[in-house]
Amino acid sequence: MLRRRRGRATALTVDSGSWAAWCAAATAGRPEDVRHLLTQLRAVVTTGPSAARGAALDALSAAPARLLLLLDRHARPGPPVTGAPGPLHLFLDALDARGRTRQAAVEGLAGCGGPLAAAALALRTDDWTPEVRRRAAAALMVRSAPDEVAAAVRVLLRLEGRSRAGGLLADYRTALGSAPHRRAVRALAADADPPARRFGVELALDLGDYVPGDLLRAALYDGDQVCRRLCAQRLLELDPAQAGRLLTAKGAGVRELAVAALPADVPAKHLVPLLADRARMVRVQARWTLYQRGEPPVEVYRAQLRKALKAGGAAPRLVAGLAVGLGECGDASDAGLLAGLLGSPHPQVRRAAARGVARLAALGELVALLGPLANDPDAVVAREAFEGLGRVPHDVPPETLWIGRTRTEPAVRRLAERIGARRSARVAEPYAAQSGQTPR
Repeated sequence: MLRRRRGRATALTVDSGSWAAWCAAATAGRPEDVRHLLTQLRAVVTTGPSAARGAALDALSAAPARLLLLLDRHARPGPPVTGAPGPLHLFLDALDARGRTRQAAVEGLAGCGGPLAAAALALRTDDWTPEVRRRAAAALMVRSAPDEVAAAVRVLLRLEGRSRAGGLLADYRTALGSAPHRRAVRALAADADPPARRFGVELALDLGDYVPGDLLRAALYDGDQVCRRLCAQRLLELDPAQAGRLLTAKGAGVRELAVAALPADVPAKHLVPLLADRARMVRVQARWTLYQRGEPPVEVYRAQLRKALKAGGAAPRLVAGLAVGLGECGDASDAGLLAGLLGSPHPQVRRAAARGVARLAALGELVALLGPLANDPDAVVAREAFEGLGRVPHDVPPETLWIGRTRTEPAVRRLAERIGARRSARVAEPYAAQSGQTPR
């Protein structure tokens, strides 16, 4: 509990949860929350118990790099910090408005370990005083502990675009390639901060720290799509024969690279699952593979879709993917084939068919084909139908518009209202012309 005494600063809680909550609120970026956290930090350094200072230090060390940049932005002007010396005191001094105080803080932080000290040094590499920048950069270059390197990189990545940073990140990247920092690079490649992790993975790839087995696992299962793509690209550079195994990756970017790395003579039937892939970038790459060797992909789509419908029992995902692909590269003659899928019991098939029909069908056929879908139980199907009906707003029957306006899905209602507004504008045009007014 916080207690106030006349003439004394507020005693601060030791509860680490409070510091975590204050840090989380300040990270959102509201100036009042950032200033409140700064007030609490100055107070705990001045009069707080050592346990409270430790809790504040732990909370700041675990906070995102964004918070440190916000503290640096809002710390000035502010009162000078007095009280017990230590890492937290040095951190606040590094945010001070006076250059001599910041320079002294940098010299103190140079001999102080821990991620917060490294992050504070990284902050001061963007200082507006050249001497402070120089000393902070020199102290940062010798840091090799994994947690300190990670803290510094997180901040440096956020400062990279600033003119005063002066390419320090590139210099630090070069330093990380030396032997004392290799352990830090491996830890950085597994960091929880996405930009820092991508930086670490790219650096580890350049240093050759991955073997093909590691690259394959990362390309298939890594949780970050950028890291998956980086590892897949390097694996395919080392061994193009791995393309077949990467076709099952969950990342669309990896599958796209794998399709591009397939042999030029791969049979068209082996490309069918890729032509029907759920990701558009993979479908486009598979079609380009066929285009390059003179095979029109639209013929493959037509043949495979007819085959799937004739055989029956085809997987709905495959049928939907083929329908989407045919809608992307087909012509008006394919509208009838896609229209036959509008009555499918599978919503994903109806969605794909409605999208293709809306794109390929002749204008005079759109109302007859898509109008019945206005009342479809699947919201996406209804939305695709009204997207297509938007091509012929003046032909849409009032009852179809009424259905769209009374549906519960906001996207469908907006499309129906848009079509209705265009109809109303056309009706108003003759009257506006007679009165010499411009219709709204």
